[in-house]
Amino acid sequence: MNNKLMLLAGVSALTFASCNQQKEEKAVEKEYEAFATSALDTTVHACEDFFQYTAGGFIENNPIPDSESRWGRFNILIEDNNKRLREILMTFTDKTDLKKGSDQQLVGDLFHTGIDTGAIDKRGIKDIEPLLKAVDNIQNQKEYFTKAGEMKLLGFGNPFSAYVSPDKKNVNMNVLYASQSGLSLPDRDYYLKDDSASKSIRTKFKSYVADMLAMTGSDREKAKEMANRIYSVEESIAKNQMSRVDQRNPKLTYNKMAVSEFMEMTPNIGWEQYFNTLGIETDTVIVNNPGYMKSLDSMYTATDLADWKLLMHWKVVNGSANYLTSELEQRKFDFYGTTINGKKEMKPRWRRVMNRMGGLDEQLGHLFVDEHFSADSKAQVEGMVEDLRAAFRERINGLTWMTPETKKKALEKLDAFTYKIGYPDKWKDYSDLDISRESFAQNMLTLSEYKTRENLDKLNKPVDKSEWYMGAHVVNAYYNPYNNEIVFPAGILQPPFFNPDADPAINYGGIGGVIGHEFTHGFDDKGSLYGADGNLNDWWTETDRQRFDSLVNKVVEQYSSYEPLEGLNINGKLTVGENIADFGGITLAYHAYKKSIEGQPEPKPIDGFSDDQRVFLGWAQVWQMNSTKEYIRNRVMTDPHSPARYRVNGPLSNMVEFEKAFACNSHESFVRSDSAKIVIW
Repeated sequence: MNNKLMLLAGVSALTFASCNQQKEEKAVEKEYEAFATSALDTTVHACEDFFQYTAGGFIENNPIPDSESRWGRFNILIEDNNKRLREILMTFTDKTDLKKGSDQQLVGDLFHTGIDTGAIDKRGIKDIEPLLKAVDNIQNQKEYFTKAGEMKLLGFGNPFSAYVSPDKKNVNMNVLYASQSGLSLPDRDYYLKDDSASKSIRTKFKSYVADMLAMTGSDREKAKEMANRIYSVEESIAKNQMSRVDQRNPKLTYNKMAVSEFMEMTPNIGWEQYFNTLGIETDTVIVNNPGYMKSLDSMYTATDLADWKLLMHWKVVNGSANYLTSELEQRKFDFYGTTINGKKEMKPRWRRVMNRMGGLDEQLGHLFVDEHFSADSKAQVEGMVEDLRAAFRERINGLTWMTPETKKKALEKLDAFTYKIGYPDKWKDYSDLDISRESFAQNMLTLSEYKTRENLDKLNKPVDKSEWYMGAHVVNAYYNPYNNEIVFPAGILQPPFFNPDADPAINYGGIGGVIGHEFTHGFDDKGSLYGADGNLNDWWTETDRQRFDSLVNKVVEQYSSYEPLEGLNINGKLTVGENIADFGGITLAYHAYKKSIEGQPEPKPIDGFSDDQRVFLGWAQVWQMNSTKEYIRNRVMTDPHSPARYRVNGPLSNMVEFEKAFACNSHESFVRSDSAKIVIW
């Protein structure tokens, strides 16, 4: 579902603990400094490199743990939350008398099976052997596509995917989508780029595939040949896939057609068998990439069935490895953790298990907020949301590049924004979910099928506008264009984002910047294509859209000039939506703060910093982060969010308010000249 959400950060939000570690890493409620001056690097002037100035000390004092690919304020808060969640979970892990289907029983039993490595290693690959055998015994194309549907239910990928989501042009109804899928590497560019790093990763990937096949029963020498065949099929798939940049364009990916027309367009793909297996009954489908589907249809005639079966066999092995033996889990980490992201060692078992419990996010969030979220915090943040809305309203009214006609529509959309803060008003009931204390792998397969059916059961039904797409404990936030809503889980409403005891300027720079970021997503290059009612609808005049696109292109050019690693520049087109949201986020936060103190005595400096300066310190503090080179490479290739340094320096280099606050001299600073400054919202 997250394919439709504009997130604050590309953050994996969950991570939990083994029984023999109960005495370590106890969750301790801390007192936080509003801004730790020890994080500063005063050898660098604020106007030369504000990221380094505000994060240099943090980076020096916070080396990346061997189990991480990056380490920053996000990670620290996530780990603090994980320790709180672990303490909650450990109270249920050894209880056998919990009410079946209760939140406590579901998370407790799943966690119990996940941390019992002895039982997991003893079971070996018992839970997937029937699946592998069934795949290997496929006799024809019809059986293959029937099995593809079964694999979809269990969470294993195919070269295509089907899911249910609101119709972008009728957001009150859920419809069927069909999209490209099927790659094992993080992005199609890993198969297509010819640089030395990409070639090295491809070589290591083939070795990884061969090892995993051999470890799950294939002859070792034959496994090498099988790995080459698997890679060859995936490479062909990748060549026909749409780029991440094109996938951001909702107009390009909205191709609604009759299911009968779709089947005629792709006669060699067994949609009838696939849909019947999934219980899908519908007349229409929205196709993400018709060109890809046509190419895939041709591939199904040009490629031997044996190779498609082999690819499906591989998907089962790779997709289940983290639920199976320690040996398989370690080998998967060696490739995805170390080769792709630069991690040196795995997290402790409890964290790894927690990281795999995302299917029970709502249950975990429920238990979390019951113990760790204050209603006072919710009320305070609600007030800040309205402050940011008021600031945005003034900014729109003051725009010089937008005509009154489009301003009126923009204000209508802004006024229609709704928001969810903290946690859902009503928690989901999963009392019919069968999680047992027998097998971790079987529990994960059961959970995957339950969640997949939950999604497919929404087909052709009205959209539930109250639904949350993120657990209440998660350290993140999102904008949902279909609901025209911004959502802030309880997990993020903590330091450094929000501290009820902190100086207001710091809070406006932190959580205020987050609120502004999500507001702005409704008006970035993608969100601006949706109207006040959430429907895909171009509400702009032609002239205003051209002016807006011109400003967007300048943002693309600015970020495309940044080079995080030698020879590797940021993809300005991929990151432009998040970059625009960062521009708007800190701009709105600053002006909302200034409005909030109108008529009050001028705030006194704190630690030598004026209140204006502290707003920008609050924003920069959120992005204090240290990252491996491998992580940065993967992020630049796959993530619509720019690396942390540029989330600080990029927006602030365009803000005259920042320039004045720190008395920057443009000729000696990273601040852009007045003629080069970009102001959109």
